This record gives sequence, C-alpha cells and structure tokens, in this order.
Amino acid sequence: MRRMFPAALLLGSGHSPDTTRGSHRMVLGSVVAVMLAVTAAAQTPPPKPIPPAAARPVASSGVDTVVALVKGGMSEALVIKTLKREGKVYTLSAADLLKLQKGGVSENIIEVMTDPGAAVTPAVPASRTRAVVPAVRTVTESVPEAAGATTPFPADLSDVPAVRKRRLAIKAFDYATVLNWVTYWFNSPMNIGEGIRAMLTVRLQQSPTLTLLERTNINDILKEQDFGASNRVRKGTNARIGQLSGADCMLYGDIVIFGRDDTTKHKGIGAALGSFAPAIGAAVAFNKQEKAVVGINLRLVDAETGEVIETAEAKGESSRSSKDYAGLLGVKAVGVVGAAGMTSSNFQQTIIGEATSNAVTNIVKYLEGRVPQLPAKARQIEGRVASLTTNGAYLTVGSEDGVVRGDRFEILKINGEIKDPTTKEVIDLETVKVGEIVVDNVRDKSATGAYGGQPLSSAYATNGKGYAARLISK
Repeated sequence: MRRMFPAALLLGSGHSPDTTRGSHRMVLGSVVAVMLAVTAAAQTPPPKPIPPAAARPVASSGVDTVVALVKGGMSEALVIKTLKREGKVYTLSAADLLKLQKGGVSENIIEVMTDPGAAVTPAVPASRTRAVVPAVRTVTESVPEAAGATTPFPADLSDVPAVRKRRLAIKAFDYATVLNWVTYWFNSPMNIGEGIRAMLTVRLQQSPTLTLLERTNINDILKEQDFGASNRVRKGTNARIGQLSGADCMLYGDIVIFGRDDTTKHKGIGAALGSFAPAIGAAVAFNKQEKAVVGINLRLVDAETGEVIETAEAKGESSRSSKDYAGLLGVKAVGVVGAAGMTSSNFQQTIIGEATSNAVTNIVKYLEGRVPQLPAKARQIEGRVASLTTNGAYLTVGSEDGVVRGDRFEILKINGEIKDPTTKEVIDLETVKVGEIVVDNVRDKSATGAYGGQPLSSAYATNGKGYAARLISK
C-alpha cells in the first residue's frame, strides 16, 4: 500500500537556499528510512503465540503403563524423571484416578502426569535413610516388631494331662457316735477315724484325677523344712521352705454306723445310733441274721473360703450275715492293733472290715466323680518375657511362683502403662495379645517353652516396653 506524506515534510519554507537544501537532504533521508521500516514491517508476518500447557499434545493412554512401572518396583523418583523427559500431558478421568490410587501410584507421580513441568519432591525410600540411635533409649521410643510369618500356637505337652489333678486333704473322721461299738470290737477306743483316712490314702494313690495331701503329720513336714534351712543339711538335698502344695478342698467325715445298722430303717443314715449299744466286754447276739454295716456322713469344704461345698453319705455293708457278731466279726481274733492295722488284709477279711472297705470304695467313687467337676481355683501368675530362644522364650516366673510343667501362658505386647494419677504408681498395663507359650522346663525363678503367634522382637523385649506373660488357668 502506498502511503502519502504532507508536502511540508518534503519542502521547507522561510529558509535560505543553502540552508534549505541541507535541511531537505536530512528530512528526505529520515523519511526514506521511516518508509523502508514501515514497508518491511508490513511485509514480515507476526510471530505465532506460545500455546498454554492445556493446548499441548495430550497422551492418548498410559495409565496402565504407569501402574505397571510402580507395581514392578520402579522408584517414585525414576518414574517422575521418565514422565518429565517424555513431556506428555495426561487427561485423567475419575476412573483413571481410581485405577492409579489402587495401583499404588503416589500423588507426586499423578501431578507430573497432568503437568510435566510441575515441581515435586520425590519421597526418599526408607532404606536410604539412616536414623541416629541415641546411646540410651527413652521409654517413649518405639522399637520395630520382628518380621516374619505368624505361627500357630503350640500344642499341649503330650505327657501332661490336659486337666490338672485337684489337690485334696482328708482330715481324720470323727467316731464319737460309735465309740461304744469301736471299744467293743477292738477291745479299746481305737481311732478308727484315722484308720479310715489311712485306707482312703492308700486307695487314692492311683487316682487319675486327685492328688492327696498330707495334713495329719504336717508339723513333721514343717520341722523338716526348718531343719533343711539350717547349715546342717547339705545344699541341694534340703527340703525348701515354702514348697508345700495348697489344697483345693478338704474332706471331713462323721462315722455314724459301725457294725450294726440299728437306725436306717426308721431315721436314715445320718440319725443317732439309737438306744442300742453293746456292753463293753460282753458278747452280742441277735435274733436274726444281720450284715455288718458302716455309714459315714461327708462334708466337702472349700480350702480357700472355708465354705461347705456340699454334703454326702457313704455306706458299706458286708456280703455275709450272722446272728453272732462277736464270733463273726473276729476283729479281736485277727489281732488288728492301731489305726494302721485297718489297712491290713486281716482286717478286711472280717465282716466289719469288709463293710468298712466297701464304704471307703464308695467314698473314692464319690470324690473322683465330684471333685473334678468343681470350679478350678484360678491361679494368678504374671511375669515378663526375659529373652527369646530359637523357637520360644524365657519367662521371669518359675516354680517359686507356682509354675508347673505344661502351663500355658498368653504373651501380651505392652503398649503403655496405666498409672494412678495421684501416686503415679503403675496399676495396670495396656496390652494386646500376640501369642502363647507352653512351658516345658521349669526352674526356681524362670521357665522356658515353645512359642507360637506373631513374631517377637528381641529389641522390644529388652529395650522397648516389653512383653507380659499371663497364665491361662486350666
């Protein structure tokens, strides 16, 4: 396009010819330069504008590729570096975002996918960091758990009964009600209450459910323990103080019939013997054939509370009968002397001995059937895991605390302590169960056994809050 310029720019006015001629040259040069610049500008096309990031080429797909890289183990930093080098912009839908999240893709990677120029700081893998461990651990410092798979709880020991035998103490039975009969048959007021207790002791030695405790001669045992604590007994062979076993229950009895059942037809086994009683030194003869009978009232008592758990009756009679008790019983003739003599075969061959033996048999049947059904006394034993072994652990409790072989302990991870807000005394522990231990070896102050459950950390047991061990009562 041709541009027009005013004449005043080309021709000067009111000046001398020389001056005017010079001025005209200057003006003409300037005008020509301006015209050339304008013409060049008109002929050069304008530069293309830089498109925004949103207008850059969009990657058609790649979500699955990024997920595959992450799941394949490529670090976040390397994935981000690759995306930045490619420079592609991903338009991600809600479904794409959900797929990326489920695939474990981090927000930093997603941000670079949508904007390759975004400034992000990749997370440094934990394996590349090295924490500075202080010389002394503080109570609040956490110790990581040991890695490994959870193992099943250990089985009970095959050579230990699944149910603990109950401990029973038997007191000598009272025989005041039948004292005249006792004096007649034995020719002396022999202690048949102690004799029947001795018979029970012999029978219960083979019981699969009961352990009988000695209480009649307990003072002798205490003296032996005191003697063992002196310097006169070789160490390792002495009876140790405080090692007596406690009873779960006690058995008491009253002998109400011994020789002739003169009351059961009318009043029952627990009634008084009645008006009949033998004269000491005289023979007794009846008008009809009768059997020898022994009847005993029983009381089962809780050894901890002293409460009577229940009462029962036991009766025994001979298989033979006669009118002549003095001749038939024959106790005087067989020479039974003292309570221990009642355990002899000579006494049990007599009719009164046969009746007594049958009564004792019925007492044993009652005890073995009833005592194991009583609620077990809860043994409360608590300790800590002292250290770990190849497949188990050492506990800080042993036989002195009541631990026996075959005991099962639950192992609890200690997460914190519960303290009294006033005294600051620890009153409880905040724990979570992680496994169980079955004790196989017991010493005075420690016990060991096989462990099963979540893996235990040796560092947490010794330098962390630790693990508690609590007996699971059977």
